[in-house]
This record gives sequence, C-alpha cells and structure tokens, in this order.
Amino acid sequence: MIFASDSSILVVFCRRPTLGTGKQRIAAELGQQAALELSELLLATTLEDARAWPDPVVIAPASIEDSDWARDLVPAAHVIPQVDGNLGERLATVDHRIRGAGGRQLLYIGSDAPALKSAQLRAAAAALTNADCVFIPARDGGVTLMGAARPWPELADLPWGTAELGRALKRRCEEAGFTMAALAESFDIDTPRDLADAPRLLRNDARPARVKLLKWIADTEPADQPEISISVVIPVYRDLAALENLLDTLHAMPAPVDEIIVVDGEENDTCRTLCEQHAARYLAAGPCRGEQLRLGADCACGDITWFLHADSAPPADAPELIRQHIEAGYAGGYFQFRFQGGRRWYKQLLERAINLRASAGIPYGDQGLFCRRDAYQAAGGFAATPLFEEVGFVRGLRQQGRFAPVNASIGVSPRRWERDGWLRRSIHNRWLAIAFMLGVAPERLVRRYDATRDTGGG
Repeated sequence: MIFASDSSILVVFCRRPTLGTGKQRIAAELGQQAALELSELLLATTLEDARAWPDPVVIAPASIEDSDWARDLVPAAHVIPQVDGNLGERLATVDHRIRGAGGRQLLYIGSDAPALKSAQLRAAAAALTNADCVFIPARDGGVTLMGAARPWPELADLPWGTAELGRALKRRCEEAGFTMAALAESFDIDTPRDLADAPRLLRNDARPARVKLLKWIADTEPADQPEISISVVIPVYRDLAALENLLDTLHAMPAPVDEIIVVDGEENDTCRTLCEQHAARYLAAGPCRGEQLRLGADCACGDITWFLHADSAPPADAPELIRQHIEAGYAGGYFQFRFQGGRRWYKQLLERAINLRASAGIPYGDQGLFCRRDAYQAAGGFAATPLFEEVGFVRGLRQQGRFAPVNASIGVSPRRWERDGWLRRSIHNRWLAIAFMLGVAPERLVRRYDATRDTGGG
C-alpha cells in the first residue's frame, strides 16, 4: 500500500451496522430495527460519495474483524481497521499508517453526514494546498469533515462526542501552529430532531442513496406529525445581562422553542459559556446586526425563524402564538410594541404611534419578527447593514403572503429613551428613518443612532 504524495485521500471511519449498536438516541424513539435500517442507509450515502472520489479511498472499520466486510464496500479502496481507544486515538493510529505509506493530504469523514456533497469534499481537498488543516463544522458543535496536510497534534484528550469538540479541535490545531481553513457548516444525524430536519436539509438532492434515505424517513415518520419547530435567533453585542434574562425567559415558556441561536458581535468566552449553560448555540460574527441576523438565520433549522433582540421581553405564550399564526396561513408576523417597565401616558402614546406605523409600514426588529423558513429565503433575508437591516426584508416578506401582528405585545427596553429623553429620542429615530429613505447609507446613520452603542438589540 503506497500512496502518491500529491493525492487527496478520503478516509471513511465507519461501523458495521448491527442490531442494537449505533444511533441509540433514535432507537429510543423508533426502535432498534429502525435504528439499524437508518445506519445502513446513512452508510450507503457515504459510500456513494466514496465510490465517486477520484483519488484513493481508505475504509477504516471499527473492528479488525470487519476487514473483509469493509473490503466489499468499495472494491478499489484500501482497508485499515481502527484500533481500541477513543476516537482521537483511533484516528491518530490510522493517520500514522497512511502517512507512513506516503499519504499527505488526508480527509476524514464519518458515515452519518448525508448532506456532504462532492463539491464540499473537493473544496476541502483544495483548501489543503494552502492550509495545514480544514474543517466542515457540524451544527451540533462537532465536525462532519476534518482534513490535514500534516500529522495531527495530540487528539486523545479532546472532548469527542460533545458540542465542544469543534472548538477544542480548532484550538488544539492553533496551539500546534497549524494554518486552518473552514468551510460552510453541514449536519449529521444523531437524534430524532436531526432526523426530522433531514427532509428539509436534503430536499432536491437527487443522489440515489439520499433519495432512498428520504423515502425511508417519510415512510417511517409517525402518523402524528411533529409540532412546527421554531428557531430563535438573537444578535447580541456585550449586553450579557439582558441576554441571560432572555434565555431564562425562553426556557421558562410553557411551549418552548426548539432551537436557540445566539450570534455574538465579538468573540466572547463569557457569552459562549452563558450559551452553553442555557443550551443555546453560540456563533460569532462582526459587530453588525444585519450580518449577525443573516448568519443566525442561515444556520437555523426550524420551520419558523423568530428574531429577538437581546433586551426584549416576549410573552410567555409567544411560541404557541407564533405557531398558530403560521398555521393560519401567514408567511410571517411580529408582536405589538410595548415598553417594559411602569405605565406612563407618554409611553402609551408613543406605543400607539409605533404600532400604527408598523401596521401601515415597517415593523422594526425590536418587535420580534418571525416567518416561515421558506418565506425568509424567498424574501432575501436581512441586509448586511448595522441599521435598518429589516426594511427590505419586511417588504420582501409582505410579497410572500399575509404578514400581520399577533394579538400580543413584546416588551421593548426603554433605556435609550430614558437616557436621551423621550421626545428627543423619538424625533431622532424619525430623522434617521427619513434620512434612510432619502438614501443615506446605514453605515453613516448608525454613528448618529448611538455613538455609545453597547448591545446587539435595541
């Protein structure tokens, strides 16, 4: 077994599907036989790509006893069985053997990431011509592909099988002086939620093994359809106290949401830890609210995407109201505007004015905009701007179907009005809106909006 140094070697780590092993979180809901069938179908999607790979392929079965089985999977492939130990130890051993036979650019994939496409594999291989390692992150915090053009650093002590793996793996490579490339996120199938999301994430995929997988999912799906899923996207910039309150509120709701995505306007370990404590997914972007919202929406998996500012206070029954609104045929909607805190006549007057403006024009992001995922995509999403990012998006949503408020209010923080003065802040906001309509760039206006801006919401 000798490999050419200029070839890109695809290494498939896999386990022979057997009853009672693999996909046990799915087996707990659908049964062991269904878990076995799913494992076989997922392996078939991986082998479909391996057979089409133009360079050498290595199959790495979980046990040396399965070597003959592995040789029949891809006849032209080399077989290198895994050894005992955790995944890091097993991967390091296989990596050492391949490099000892002349291999240099190695791409590792598992057998449960059906969304991987041949173009992504080729892009990963191309990335290794300029970088020491490459990753395709998984939405659960792991990776669906990891590749390297040099031997891996120590991998045995990494948190394999956890949401921290991707971050820890990249940090280990950074510490070892590796240059890195990262491609667009993909997903794997480990849980019933992943299985429910697969038809949407794999739609229009004509590869035969994927078509067969989707048919199996449709035939296996319970007669009672799952509740419409909601992903919450929260942009934040340093305002962690408000974010913690919002995350507590979301988790306390009687009908909870299915996914929470926090998009940080800076790389902040404290924010990341807060998200981990609240089972929220953490992403980092630049301090531009439009870019943060776009990133969060692109990564969201729910049927509905709900956008919340970090300092907002949604009603306890908001998820149920949103689901009912969408089930009634609306493309999207928003909440009535209400200031948090004590009631004052000037607050109520301004609330009525804002709600009237929203019904006739554009409700802004602090009103908890939400929409069907397909409507979001058709509307073009948020503009990648730091201010008025929702204007074009809302106009696009109105073209996708009915778009109206729900019969409930969302609490909006009054701190800007309290800081600047109620009349002054209200006039200033209207001046900004008029200037935007007259063509002044949001990048210029945001400096006037708040020179001391400290939050991704507001």
